[in-house]
Amino acid sequence: MLGVIDNMNLPKILFFDFDNTLVDNKTHQIPESALKALHQVVENGYKIAIASGRSYPLLKLTGACDLLPWSGYCLNNGQVVMNGKEEFIHHHTLPHEKILETIEIANKLGFNLFFSSLGNDFLLKEPNEYVYEAHHFFNEPIPKIDVYTNQPIDKILVYAPKGYDYAPFKAIEGLSTFISVSTYADLATTGISKHSAILELCSALDLPTEYAAFGDSQNDMEMLKGAQISVAMGNADPKLKEIAQYVTDDVDKDGIYNILVKLGYIKN
Repeated sequence: MLGVIDNMNLPKILFFDFDNTLVDNKTHQIPESALKALHQVVENGYKIAIASGRSYPLLKLTGACDLLPWSGYCLNNGQVVMNGKEEFIHHHTLPHEKILETIEIANKLGFNLFFSSLGNDFLLKEPNEYVYEAHHFFNEPIPKIDVYTNQPIDKILVYAPKGYDYAPFKAIEGLSTFISVSTYADLATTGISKHSAILELCSALDLPTEYAAFGDSQNDMEMLKGAQISVAMGNADPKLKEIAQYVTDDVDKDGIYNILVKLGYIKN
């Protein structure tokens, strides 16, 4: 645990994961203490942004985009970068041949897939128990069913039982697999991450690339490793806590508020 950083050296932009970092997944709300803290951060001259594995439609449905003056969004684990006006800055798609390989493996295993295409979210098959469990966990609607017809895809989820190792998908060259705490894993283009998206957004906003990052899951690993200030939530994955400079309290125990006070972004 490091000491409080001099205010003069605090990064000018802060990136927050969404689920289980900003949002308490028991209430599916941003705690009042976190809202208060983030408003104070902005009033103190800093910028805030979201870095999430969620697609834009699923983030928009939460209402969080309208609660605070966000400077940007790094979504789908870095595949999509948007500015504070919710306009696309960068849109990275998964390679067509890798999508077909993923579909082939999923079909052999009997697994369902979720695709996101420029904000159009869909499943390839009728939802099963793993689909329902994953979307219930994040308080998300069940996506519609559609077909893949070579449209640009910027996010894939594979639904499987908890504890599944996703080894066949990890073996796909050119794709990275991020296993969630629920019944799915994210697939993303290797080399694309929340960290790479953050650098793209900072460049678009003409900001230095130094940033503070707050997260809870393995898909936050690259973001925290690349941050000047890295914070894992008290409820975070143990592997994330190992590489974070700071570990704060749980999301529902005023974790965001407490760490922003400790770092000197706001006053108690």
